[in-house]
Order: sequence, then C-alpha cells, then structure tokens
Amino acid sequence: MASGYDVFTSAMALMDEMDVNDYSEYTKRAVHILNGLIQEVYPYSDTYVRPTKTGQRSVADMITADDITNATDGLDLDDYITATVLPYGLAAHLFIDDNPTSAQFFQQRYEELLNRLKTEGRLAESEDIYDVYSYDGKGNGIGFEWTTRW
Repeated sequence: MASGYDVFTSAMALMDEMDVNDYSEYTKRAVHILNGLIQEVYPYSDTYVRPTKTGQRSVADMITADDITNATDGLDLDDYITATVLPYGLAAHLFIDDNPTSAQFFQQRYEELLNRLKTEGRLAESEDIYDVYSYDGKGNGIGFEWTTRW
C-alpha cells in the first residue's frame, strides 16, 4: 500500500523539485490536497466496494475513502492510481502559484488519466480493425480497390 509520501515524492519528481532543500511550503499543503484528490479517485479504485443488494456497507462508507492525517499514512487506493493518477493531480495543485503553465499541464494530464479510469477502467480493451473500404466493413464484397481508378 502506497503512502501519501510516495505520491508526494512522485509529484516532486514530476515538478522537477527533487533538489529543493526546503519542502516545507509543499508539505504543509500536500496532505490536505491529497485528501481532496483521494475522494475524487476513490470510486475508480479496486478498493472501492460497490453497494450490494443486501446493503453490506452504508452509503456514507461507499462515498468516501479514509482521509490521511500525515504523509506517512497509507492510502486506501490501488497502486495504479497512487503511482499514475494522483501525482499529476498533486503536482497541479502544488504548482498553481509558482508555475501556472506547468500546473495547467499537470491538471490536464490528471484529467486525462481520470477520464480513462471513468470510461475504460484501468486497461483499455483492444478491438478488431476492419477494412473500412469494403462492402460490409469486414473485408467481404466489393472493396475500395475494386471501385477506384487512378
């Protein structure tokens, strides 16, 4: 299980701030920002328990993940989200005053990864590619090459 510190160090690497001697400005805000981001991504995590017909969990338990109180607390999220999605969201929020252009890039990347989780899940499934120029789209019938002259 990844901790808030793991996400923080990944965000610092993305921001190219690994050589900074004083992280205090970032660390003061990081835990609070992470708590907000955790709630956004929690429904897409493998650790999220969806409601069942028997009602095993209350609605309040299903909506929120556990907040962290310090950076060493473990995150109740799967490793894909903590390693891939959260560092971009955290970097965007931490850089918003210092470098708005970079913050905008990190926010866009965060939203792309979050949208991928929403629409496709973690791994997108592949699909067959058919001949779009054929009669029925599957390579049968008269194709593009039969109806065109050059």
